[in-house]
Amino acid sequence: MAGETFPRTVTDISPAWLTGALERSGVLAGARVAKVTAEPLGVGLGFMSAMQRLILDYDGPAPEAPRRLIAKLAPLDPGARQIDLVFQFYEKETGFYRLLQKDSPIRTPRAYHAEFDPQSHDFILLMEDLSPARLGDHLAGMSPADAALALDAAAAFHGRWWGSPRLAEMPWLLEINSPQMKGLQGVYQQCWPAVVDFLGDGMPAAMRKTGEKLATRIEAMMDLAAAMPRTIMHGDYRADNMFFEVGEAREPFAIADWQVMLEGPAAFDLAYMLAGSLKTDVRRQAQDDLVQRHHAGLVKAGVADYSLARLQADYRFCATLGWCWPVVAIGSLDMANDRGVAVFRAWAERAMATVLDLDGDAVIP
Repeated sequence: MAGETFPRTVTDISPAWLTGALERSGVLAGARVAKVTAEPLGVGLGFMSAMQRLILDYDGPAPEAPRRLIAKLAPLDPGARQIDLVFQFYEKETGFYRLLQKDSPIRTPRAYHAEFDPQSHDFILLMEDLSPARLGDHLAGMSPADAALALDAAAAFHGRWWGSPRLAEMPWLLEINSPQMKGLQGVYQQCWPAVVDFLGDGMPAAMRKTGEKLATRIEAMMDLAAAMPRTIMHGDYRADNMFFEVGEAREPFAIADWQVMLEGPAAFDLAYMLAGSLKTDVRRQAQDDLVQRHHAGLVKAGVADYSLARLQADYRFCATLGWCWPVVAIGSLDMANDRGVAVFRAWAERAMATVLDLDGDAVIP
């Protein structure tokens, strides 16, 4: 809000500020927040945001007001803030909730407040707490049934924004071949030796050859990806960001974490999820059916002139380009985070198998 400030840390979130934020969202009926208690969430993998659950008490009846919220803010870590200066994560996520959520046919946490400071790159999101819900688990891997739910939701979302003229109205929505994204080629090259060491004998010789070939072709592949039909990509469409059987109504699916979204091909989210969040044997068994299902969902959402054969080809291409993401993730991994190590190892192993199964080497220009 013009002339106002917002909390920069969870400890700065006061009952008075929350009262104002919830009044503006239209859920308070004269009541005020009397007390707020913060409690930690489970330990995650990322360091690009600080998140806590807020428990709210009111001084009077507030039947439409939330009793629990998730607060998401910029972290204190200067390295994370420096990354945001390049990739605009915080502006993208607050932009999604302010400008796109209401027009997007995909279940996400309701945002009660979303604000970004372009000078300091601080931000705050007050989001619906989706619990009770069954959380997706990258390590355990997704079942074909859960994958189908996720891809149905993605297809509806991709179809809504397919070729939309509104994409040009959001300069903070980076294109997949933007200069910032092309910078990943240099990062990949820096990370590659650490990834080879991390995976050791777990990296097949054929994948090492493909990975080395890819190191100088990422920029060119991003240009080719940008020439595919464009929509809004979630960009981090994986099990750990997904919720199933959500809330008291047991809604089938929801997705969170919109910091990484990009303008680019729908097939990227498809490939990112199948290559990373499904165990290899499950993906091999279900892959063809899931790709066909995703295509049927796109058609149902109004996408025309995009054949199943084209989606299959784009999926193969995006799965190969998508190998960059676990490489960069492993190259910056905190080895003290045991779950992070396990998740990224599983991600890399599954992604390598996908690239080799699809003969991804052949699509590298």
